[in-house]
Amino acid sequence: MVLFWFRRDLRLHDNATLYYALKNHQDVQPIFIFDKEILEKLDNKKDARVSFIQDALTKIKSELNSHGADLKIFYGTPQEIFKELIASHKITHVYTNRDYEPYAKQRDKEIYELLKTHQIEFIGKKDHVIFEKNEVLKGDGTPYSVFTPYSKVWKQQLSAFYYKSYPTTDYLHNFIQSKSTPMLTLSEIGFEKSQQTVPTFKTDKNILTNYKVQRDFPALDATSKISVHLRFGTISIREMVQKAILHSETWLNELIWRDFYAMILYHYPHTVDKSFKAKYDFIPWINNEDHFDKWCNGQTGYPIVDAGMRELNETGFMHNRVRMITASFLTKHLLTDWR
Repeated sequence: MVLFWFRRDLRLHDNATLYYALKNHQDVQPIFIFDKEILEKLDNKKDARVSFIQDALTKIKSELNSHGADLKIFYGTPQEIFKELIASHKITHVYTNRDYEPYAKQRDKEIYELLKTHQIEFIGKKDHVIFEKNEVLKGDGTPYSVFTPYSKVWKQQLSAFYYKSYPTTDYLHNFIQSKSTPMLTLSEIGFEKSQQTVPTFKTDKNILTNYKVQRDFPALDATSKISVHLRFGTISIREMVQKAILHSETWLNELIWRDFYAMILYHYPHTVDKSFKAKYDFIPWINNEDHFDKWCNGQTGYPIVDAGMRELNETGFMHNRVRMITASFLTKHLLTDWR
C-alpha cells in the first residue's frame, strides 16, 4: 500500500505529489490527519479554519467516492497515527507535499525517521509555491531579505515548466478501491461548526484586469479573496500564476510575495515568534489591554481601523489594504506587541 498524506493541499486536481504517487503506483490510499498538536492550541472551538478544512475534506471524500475510492481521516498526533497504520498495513511509500513552517519541518523529520526504521520511503515534493527553499538566491548563494530584487530574479527564472498543471485526474483509477467510511465529525475532534462563511474566490478577467487600480479602494468588492484557498490548497498556485500572467502583473506580484515569505520562513524560522531584525525585539511595548480590546472589537474611534476589524469579526475576511492599516495601527500607534 502507498499512502498519500493530504495537508495544505486539499484538492485532487493539479496536486503535484499526488500526481507522482498515482502515476508511479496502483495502490494509493489518501489520508488526512487532524493533528492534535495543532488543534489543542486553538481556544475557539468554532474556529472557522477547522470548519473550512472539514468542508474541503468532505468534497474530496465525495469526489473519491464517485471513483470507488475513499479518504481515510484520523484524529491524533501524526506519530500516533502512522504507528497505527504501520502496524495494521503493509506500507511501502508515503507521499506528501512539502511544508516550510518550523513545526511542519520538525514533524516531517520525525515521521521520516519513523518510516525509515520500517523501510518505508517518505517522498515529499513542491506544490504550495512556485519556487521554494534555495531556488531563488542572490549571486553569492545567500537568501534575499528584500522583496523587489527577489521578485526580479523570480520573474527572470520563471518559465512555463514551473507553472504547468499536473494532470492528476488522469490517474484517479490508481486509488485503492474501497467502500466509503463515515466522515469524522467536528464534535469527534472537539469542535463545532463555525457560523462564518468563507468568501467565494473570484479570479475572473474583470477582477484581475482592474486589480491594479481597484484594489486600493477597500469599499469596492474588487479583490480575488483567494488567500484562505491558497493557505489550505483548495486551489492551485500554478493555476493562479497562469491567470496572473494573462491578466495582471500586479496580481502576480502578490503571488510572488507568498513565495518570498515562504522562503523567509524556511531560512529564518525565528520569524515565527521573533522580529526579523533582532534590534526590534527590544521595542518598549506599552501593551495596554484596554486598547487591545478596543482594537479587536473595532472600537478605537479611527473609522478605517474599526471598519476593518468589524469586517474581520463578522466575515473572517479583511481587505488587504485595511490589513496593513490595522496591523500598523496596532504595533506603531498603540505600541502593542504583535505576538
